[in-house]
Amino acid sequence: METHSLWNEIVTWNMDYKSTISKIMNILGLLQKRYIKDPEHSKPTDEMIIDAGYPAETHTVVTDDGYILTLHRIPHDAGGTYNRTRPVVFLQHGLLSSSADWVVTGPGKALAFLLSDQGYDVWMGNYRGNTYSNQHVNQDIDKKTYWAFSWGEMAEHDLPTMLSHMMEVTGQDTFYYIGHSMGTLTYYTACNYHHWIQNATRLMVGYGPHTIVANMISPVFGLMSQFAKDIQWILDYLGLYEFLPSNWLIEWWAAKVCDESMMHQGICENLMFLVAGYNKNEMNSTALSYIMGHTPAGTSTMNMLHYGQSVNTGGWAGYDYGSDQLNLRRWNSTRPPTYKYDVITAPVALFWGENDWLVVPQDEAALAGKLPNLVLNQRVDEDAYTHLDFLWGMHNMEKVYGPTMELMEKY
Repeated sequence: METHSLWNEIVTWNMDYKSTISKIMNILGLLQKRYIKDPEHSKPTDEMIIDAGYPAETHTVVTDDGYILTLHRIPHDAGGTYNRTRPVVFLQHGLLSSSADWVVTGPGKALAFLLSDQGYDVWMGNYRGNTYSNQHVNQDIDKKTYWAFSWGEMAEHDLPTMLSHMMEVTGQDTFYYIGHSMGTLTYYTACNYHHWIQNATRLMVGYGPHTIVANMISPVFGLMSQFAKDIQWILDYLGLYEFLPSNWLIEWWAAKVCDESMMHQGICENLMFLVAGYNKNEMNSTALSYIMGHTPAGTSTMNMLHYGQSVNTGGWAGYDYGSDQLNLRRWNSTRPPTYKYDVITAPVALFWGENDWLVVPQDEAALAGKLPNLVLNQRVDEDAYTHLDFLWGMHNMEKVYGPTMELMEKY
């Protein structure tokens, strides 16, 4: 596969080192500015579900390390009734996302509604640090402590807590799992910590699936991977831990990746598209304002740095704290753990896009080649298909969701 031109620009970026660090410090000093979202286009997940005519439930759980998480549920289809025999499916969002992404495009299009119409009891998780899961039992917890997490903690603590709650409420001992992006990475990682998860999984479906991201071409992570150690130092001394990019940084990234049509639609002002790319063939312009009203949904800077580390090392491992002492405190070893594939014993189906900036075909193939129970490895039939299309693509019923539901019927 040819090297992407955007990656070449990042790699050859030759700003003076001290000037670069100074600019990064200025960026981080502006991180407190949040996106201002139109209330009409940013209704909470449960309200969107109710507005669509479906029943909605909101559940709150607490992890063993004190993070308060919110789950959303569609227990049955519109106009139907609930019974405990409905099969359970758990949808887990990806990086900078939330449960809203599974419903925002509306009935007949969004995956959560389609699954409900097909007779499933649909649950949607929210990882720590996003719009719906940003509280802790310790109300006096300081920001540095609260935001000291990455996808490793989500896999070790959040996912098992949410899945256990779902199983307890429904009384079912098996479930289907559909993850997008980081929602796949955390599932595979969770299997290393909690073997009951793979044993209870009837089928795991991954959209934009990954463990390693060595060949990622996202310009956002290209920058972060180059200066990961320096950014960590800045964070430690300036106390900025939530990932809230400033206008300066967004404009810089936009200049690298945006064309005229993207500028016109305001897409270049939204971090998600700068991180993961944009495909005009799959984007419904009517839905765009609603999509942008819910993304990005938030995460920690440490989580972004963990991805940057993964780009640098080319491996699948825990967060490296940068010193033997800190690693010993967290991992009881001077090196973070390397995760294993042989524990992922559940049937796994993968869907991937040719134009995915975050999970390039080479990295997806590396994952597919190591899974012990791979039942499908499907390239989406569109050359321009990219990472976010799995959530909002106009042709997903034909290209992704339909094939997913057909496969689920076999398990």
